[in-house]
Amino acid sequence: MGMACGLADALDSHDWDRVNDLLNANFFRYLMDCPQLLSRVFQEASAEWFETYPRHAMSRAIAEAVSRPGMVLDPSSSDAFQRWVKMRTLPAARDVLGVQQARLRELLAQGWCRDASALVDGILGTISAAPHRSDGFDDVMPPILLRCGVAKFLADDFAGAAGCFSEGSRWATLRAEHPIARFLREHLALIHALQERFSAAGALLGESPAARSEPHTMRYHLEPAGIVARILVRTASLDVVAPCDLEQLDDVIEASDIGWAALHARALVTAAGGGGGAWGVIHRINTVLSTGSRGTAPATIAGSTLRADLAGLYQSVGDLAAAESVLSTPGLLPRGERLIISLARQALLRGRPSHALSLLRNDGRVTGGAVSARHLPTGAILYATAELATAGEVSRTTLEFVASTINHHQAHVALTHASRALRKELAPLIERDIAGIPAPWRYQVRAELTPREREVLAALATHPTVDEVAAALHVSPNTVKTHVRALYQKLGAHNRSEALSLAQRMSQ
Repeated sequence: MGMACGLADALDSHDWDRVNDLLNANFFRYLMDCPQLLSRVFQEASAEWFETYPRHAMSRAIAEAVSRPGMVLDPSSSDAFQRWVKMRTLPAARDVLGVQQARLRELLAQGWCRDASALVDGILGTISAAPHRSDGFDDVMPPILLRCGVAKFLADDFAGAAGCFSEGSRWATLRAEHPIARFLREHLALIHALQERFSAAGALLGESPAARSEPHTMRYHLEPAGIVARILVRTASLDVVAPCDLEQLDDVIEASDIGWAALHARALVTAAGGGGGAWGVIHRINTVLSTGSRGTAPATIAGSTLRADLAGLYQSVGDLAAAESVLSTPGLLPRGERLIISLARQALLRGRPSHALSLLRNDGRVTGGAVSARHLPTGAILYATAELATAGEVSRTTLEFVASTINHHQAHVALTHASRALRKELAPLIERDIAGIPAPWRYQVRAELTPREREVLAALATHPTVDEVAAALHVSPNTVKTHVRALYQKLGAHNRSEALSLAQRMSQ
């Protein structure tokens, strides 16, 4: 409030040199807390003042961009600012960062997340090389690092994103807390929640705001991360998420940079509730994937996560063939832990616990600070479920690891993935009553084929018609049909090619 009064007084007295000093020190604070006062500055400032202080022409462009989707800068303004910075013999570090940030906004708006992530590395280099005491850094660094973190997040570098958000939070509390500090914490909380560290996420979030901020403000653009993170944390503890909470995940949020995370939250809420309403979310995700840009391509974190969610929802309604089709999408992110989890769950649903174990044991492809699927609470539950189904028992080490992981991260939603037998083993070790936890997935007992069923399979592989299979087996066509129906049911298959494929995988 004091800073706002100072700026208002400077405007009232037409002290434009003082206005310049105040904007240099507090521009982003004004943008967050009193955007209307900032608009007054730019409306009343003369063309000569902008020529005297070219930095503020860029400030004006940033303020105007808040009203646009993606907060994209006017190209003519950013180009003019870049020319001014290049003309300076020793440009200020904040101005060099301003040029880099303009480029970063452009790359993110175009969906070039990998290029944006590479540019962030250059921005971090500029920050590291800046003088120890750089003018205005305590105001500009928090928003710069927030945008850098978003770029890393969208490029699937969660460790890099968390580093940017954490460093931004440090800058935001060097003196009187920067108004963007809350949003840095909420973005970091979202990273934790997406990696199932729900307790850490909850500690960062604090109380939910009473209402959304006004549209077309900086706060409004930054709020989705906290909204999604809070829903994920509440779902993880198996609290009931009210319809009004999900209503916050509106079209504006789903069209934002983290829209895919909002859809992921919807899928998690649906599955945690026992799968009711799954088809509505299935249709929603399919629409996004079929009409989305390269931002939801299979090789992106967004595309891979949403397809893993889609497969999970198909699994919850019993359509394993549709789930198999989704999980076979070419080009899926090879190390996506969500994909590994969906594949392992699919194997359990098909009665192939040994294959689920293999998937989780061999998930050694993670890089860049990512978490192995087996060490996420959900992955740990699936691993223990598969171990119990395969060996008839679960080791004490595995059981204690699973229980400690669930308790430490407050990830009770992961228990929805546990088989009935595993729940009995875990009940004494979990710090809550697990009775009544939904079980949306029904795992099959390990499928063991009889010699006759193997003969039928072999005949199906070599003979194209029922009559030819009957002739090869010396039985009637009706008998063949009866054998085939029973075989499909045991394998969880819907047709000949699927049965042959599943049988081949079982023998591996």
